[in-house]
Amino acid sequence: MPDIAPYDVPREDTQDDIRETGAANGRGTLHYIILGLLGAHPMSGYDIKRAFDRSLATYWNAGNSQIYTTLKALAGRKLVSSETIQQEGRPNRRVYSLTPEGRAALDAWLAEPVPSRFTKDEFLTRLFFCGQTSDATALRHLEEHEDALHAQLADMERALSDYGDRPSRRPRLLEYQMLVRAYKQALLQADLEVTQTAIADLKARVR
Repeated sequence: MPDIAPYDVPREDTQDDIRETGAANGRGTLHYIILGLLGAHPMSGYDIKRAFDRSLATYWNAGNSQIYTTLKALAGRKLVSSETIQQEGRPNRRVYSLTPEGRAALDAWLAEPVPSRFTKDEFLTRLFFCGQTSDATALRHLEEHEDALHAQLADMERALSDYGDRPSRRPRLLEYQMLVRAYKQALLQADLEVTQTAIADLKARVR
């Protein structure tokens, strides 16, 4: 896991402007995630995508197009800068860094109260209405959810095994990254227990 905290604007643009722009295109929080990644050290777009895949995928996801579009928007707002690194025998790399304005935006975001955690959950919403369909359909949804939970927990175990004891240049950042992973792992484990109980109950009834 990288050491991450693991994305020509008018002068009057504010934090609210950035958030409202992001809300319109679904990338509001992604702006700040990328600022957080770059706050640890400069990264290329490829590095950022790899950080998502290795460190953030179980609680936030972003595709290549979203990442590069957001980087372009952040550069336009002067929140990140970039330079091209020449490489012999390999394509050149564009590496992005946080600007002082970007650091100020990140610091302001981190200091804000966290919004209430009312999230959209396709699985639970569909399960809510499964009393109107067959037990077999509900069981399929539960078993697919169980498989997804096992996959996410396996990813947690891999990350803890690969990175938990690795020396870090930024131990305080790593401390909070491991806290987030432990928190998410506990939530996934609780979800798995409820799901497995529901599956057992449904199978008993179907028999």
